[in-house]
Amino acid sequence: MKRKRLAAAVMSAVLAAGMLAGCGGQGGNGSSQQTASEDGKLNLKFYIWSDEENYMTEVAENYNASQDEVNVEVVSIANDSYDDKLKVMLSAGSDADIVDIRTINQVQQFKDSGAIMNLTDMVKDSDLDISKYGSMWDAQYPDGEIYALPTRSTCWMLFYNEDLLEEAGITMPEQMTWDEYADMAKQLTSGDGQQYGGYWINWDIYNVLATQQGVYLNSDDISAVQESLEFINRLMNVDKSHVPLAEIQATNAQYLADFENGKVAMMPQGEWLINMLLTDQKDGKTDINWNVAPMPVPEGVEAGTTWGQFQFAGIPKDAKHPEESFEFLKYLCGEGGSTVLPKYGMLPAYSGDEAKQAFADVVGKENIVDVVFNAKKVLETPPYVKYSELLTALKENAELYLLGEKDIDTTMENFEKQRQEIMNEE
Repeated sequence: MKRKRLAAAVMSAVLAAGMLAGCGGQGGNGSSQQTASEDGKLNLKFYIWSDEENYMTEVAENYNASQDEVNVEVVSIANDSYDDKLKVMLSAGSDADIVDIRTINQVQQFKDSGAIMNLTDMVKDSDLDISKYGSMWDAQYPDGEIYALPTRSTCWMLFYNEDLLEEAGITMPEQMTWDEYADMAKQLTSGDGQQYGGYWINWDIYNVLATQQGVYLNSDDISAVQESLEFINRLMNVDKSHVPLAEIQATNAQYLADFENGKVAMMPQGEWLINMLLTDQKDGKTDINWNVAPMPVPEGVEAGTTWGQFQFAGIPKDAKHPEESFEFLKYLCGEGGSTVLPKYGMLPAYSGDEAKQAFADVVGKENIVDVVFNAKKVLETPPYVKYSELLTALKENAELYLLGEKDIDTTMENFEKQRQEIMNEE
């Protein structure tokens, strides 16, 4: 959320005052303020956003119990204010030793401003097996310079209602193209809005068919983006097999309810939906017989190709105990964290055998583990600082097109103009 200058200044002052008060209570400098915990261990502060509190706290507790030299203290900040406060902490200095970072674009920004440490040598000199981060790792740091390690990973897949497919006499294939998906969605559509073959959520995923082909919004040739928009228009407005955008906007995107009550047969979604479905089943809110399949792919694209992104943790440039901080970071982003996150329906970035088993134990469906961990994930967003601005511009233009207010040529012309303005900004 964008803040006015006054609000930012007030926030900075409040945060700074809190830090000073904490230091003043020790009667010494910032270093002594965080040196020892109650049991005499070196105290490290790990700042996170509140949505991650349950599993990050468990990871920290496990780490604290695994050794007798360091205590990691988890400091949770409200989810909607975390990003702003993180910027203040990293620019003004704070008592943070490790920090949560949401996206690769934020990592890039903090790298460019010198706000976080270069971890390249630490990683190279460690026993951390970076191959366990999978197919997205190399694209994350094309220059080989590492400034944060991934904690979580997202993975998009195709969720479907097994009972609705069985009633229609349809068997889900091992891998579909998007054209095959569109044909199946038509077969699964019936009545006047009573049952739709699919649901395309109105998030920033209007260009994903291009993304699967390695084409991003900052690429030189974005013709595949137009193809992606035309395909989604086919689903919503030509075949009428998907919930129309106007209805999605009017119902505040009730995708989960529509899927659980059988109004929707298929839905491209991320792994977080697994936990939502398991929770609702446990609470007796739904008895849906659901399953997942690999994401459909454009013609000619390798089977299993989908998209995702990492969430990260890094070390501030002025952290007073970088070696000890890195040891925890390595634990968090390695086997230690990978066995905890699946308990909460989260997909760890580190995909070792223990992580796969922990995920299987929670989900209870072996094929889901295969779909998730065998996927060939490409980055949903590349490491480009202005990419979120490009996504916003595309979403605005795409929705006018999908609502029938602009044709595709005007849509692409308007987007291209905005795209060039964003990319040419100093």
